[in-house]
Amino acid sequence: MKINFLSKSIDQSDFASRTATVATIAVATLAAAIVLWKLTDLLPAVFATILIALAWCGAADQVSTRLGLSQGLSLAIVALASFASIVLALMLFGGQLVRQYDEVALDVPAAIALIERMVEEHPWGRFVEKFVVHVDLSKMTTPVAQQFGALLGSLGNGLASGIFAIIGAAYLAADPKRYADGLIALTPASKRNDMALFLDRSGVALRQWLYIQLYVVAMNAIFAGAALWGFGVPAPLALATISGALAFVPYFGSIIAIIIGVLVALPHGLDTAALAALAIGAASFIEGYLITPYLQSRSLMVPPVVLLFCMLAFSLLFGTMGIVLAVPATVVLSIAYGILADTKQSQSAASL
Repeated sequence: MKINFLSKSIDQSDFASRTATVATIAVATLAAAIVLWKLTDLLPAVFATILIALAWCGAADQVSTRLGLSQGLSLAIVALASFASIVLALMLFGGQLVRQYDEVALDVPAAIALIERMVEEHPWGRFVEKFVVHVDLSKMTTPVAQQFGALLGSLGNGLASGIFAIIGAAYLAADPKRYADGLIALTPASKRNDMALFLDRSGVALRQWLYIQLYVVAMNAIFAGAALWGFGVPAPLALATISGALAFVPYFGSIIAIIIGVLVALPHGLDTAALAALAIGAASFIEGYLITPYLQSRSLMVPPVVLLFCMLAFSLLFGTMGIVLAVPATVVLSIAYGILADTKQSQSAASL
């Protein structure tokens, strides 16, 4: 009886210990989820910081290999060269860009007002207003203007986050091994090899993807700018930079660029708007169907359906920055899934 009583006490203590452990894990998971939810604006900035640091380290590695310099000196050279390139570009094109962006800011509202007037005056517009209850087509373009303003506000917030990301990337690129070792040290001992493999593969894939995207952005801007200038579309330099920047966002970026180009050119005539759509659309076609597939054939490919749903999910979670960073985030998730699947397969084979 005494032995049975002791065994029951031990079983009850084990059960209480396991219950306390499960409760602790549940509370910790819930707390982590709440913290992540509260930090939804910070997570994209952290991820952008990592991307910039990877690009910075990759460029510094090339300089160090070719010139035989230390990593720190190579990082300084890359930073100075980047800063000098930006200053030179602003000196050469800054004034022209400012004037053309001012023109864009004036032409877009004028185009929206013109569309509103055309809808009101068109017979089909009056027909719909007359026979469809509670429809006022004269107010249908107002949400478009509001959404455009919200988009510009989001871009402004993204620019501010980008400045902080660059500063953070400087610290991260100065000593990446320290941060990687710290992350591995925080990982459970049984998963540290997987974490090291994940960091290594993610770094290579993200660096390759980023270089491809920068090349794509440059090619899109050059092609669009040349076509817009050749067709005589107003503000070609501003529209080319917008088209190039939006090429960073797959699928939807080119559509948004065409819409902006049409709105800017519409006050100058329907033919000018058509030429703007043709120029930006042709540049996006060349970039999206010729250049990008060729370059990505040598890098990690993500199925289009998976990418579309991930873009939707990240846009709902993180807004505009989520759409911009959806592709590299999906690349990271696919690498993590691949490592996890390989680990499970290895464990299953070992158990057999």
